[in-house]
Amino acid sequence: MYSPPFGRRSSRMRRALFRLGVVLVGVTLVLALAADYRTGVYRSALAPQVRLSAVAPVLFVPVWAVRPRRIDPRALAVAGALAGALSLGCSAWMHVAAGRQEASTTNADAYTLFEITALIAVLVLTVRYGAAWPAAGASLLLCLAAVLRPVAVEATENSLILALFCTFAVCTGLIGALVARLAAVDRRRHAEQVRLEQRLTFARDLHDFVAHHVTGIVVQAQGARVVAASRPEMAVSALGQIERAASEALRALRHMVSGLRTEAVLVPAGGVEQLRTLVATFALPGGGAACLEEEGPVDRLPAAAMAAVHRVVMESLTNVRKHAPNSRQVSVTLRALPRSVELDIVSDRTGAGTPAAGYGLVGLEERVTAEGGVFQAGLDGSGHWRVHARFPLESAWRNVP
Repeated sequence: MYSPPFGRRSSRMRRALFRLGVVLVGVTLVLALAADYRTGVYRSALAPQVRLSAVAPVLFVPVWAVRPRRIDPRALAVAGALAGALSLGCSAWMHVAAGRQEASTTNADAYTLFEITALIAVLVLTVRYGAAWPAAGASLLLCLAAVLRPVAVEATENSLILALFCTFAVCTGLIGALVARLAAVDRRRHAEQVRLEQRLTFARDLHDFVAHHVTGIVVQAQGARVVAASRPEMAVSALGQIERAASEALRALRHMVSGLRTEAVLVPAGGVEQLRTLVATFALPGGGAACLEEEGPVDRLPAAAMAAVHRVVMESLTNVRKHAPNSRQVSVTLRALPRSVELDIVSDRTGAGTPAAGYGLVGLEERVTAEGGVFQAGLDGSGHWRVHARFPLESAWRNVP
């Protein structure tokens, strides 16, 4: 869905929220450091460890500042692992230092809450944007660092309760980051699938529609060159047909290119009148023509069904022009049945190079069978080349508005 204004507003909102979060975290750090300074933590035996511990969450800031989409995801995972490892090392150092000191030590309660919050934020960013396997190891270190930080100095009742609360917070952040990562992967996979389907559809349309007109241009040009000297009036008529075929090819190309930019259907409209015009204007170098026979209420067929019929007829006539140019007559029979539509294209001469498995026929067979229909192409009992297609209306076109 094309909605650039919404995308710009969403991007600006994300940037504003990120900057607000950075400001709030910075203010929290300053307040935590000021509160612990008043309690005398930085004059106690744990002062070196507390100061070094402050570096752990900050390690991730320079990496995040260059935006995760512009750097290697492995660097994000490595930065998260370093932050977790450094925080764990400082916690272990604090525990050992507090046990060796005979004098009482003071817990950095305010800064402890800040470090836990920062570690959870680093965990979320690492899991969300880091490379898969390195992020798994980094997330383990970060989880341990956040959960064990409250009991780094001593295991008291309050520190154990805080550790339990940190466990729930870590699990919540981890699950949220995993859900966001999986959702992003699913969106990328869906976008890639849509792009692939668009490419395949464009390739089929390019072959079915543009190749038909280009083949007509080549055949008419060859015929005009042959008769130019003896019958100039026929050469002038061929030039008019070449001009019309080129205009149709340009129109089809414009329609397909515009369909790539919007959600419009890539297939040019092909109603009953377009089908009649296509068959009536078909001509072969040897003078052969095509005739259309209609059975049933073909004027009431759905537009999507007629577009598919138009595609099959165009590809079949193109194959006749390429591989059986000496045919005298090509009959096109369209039957509108209560629950299906049937199509038969028969050429009275197969030619030496009839493509039993050409790319165009393969593409038509894939399209027809994908809609639950039946497609057959080959020699019939009388030795004529026959293309048969049947579309079930109730299943093939039920989603068409």
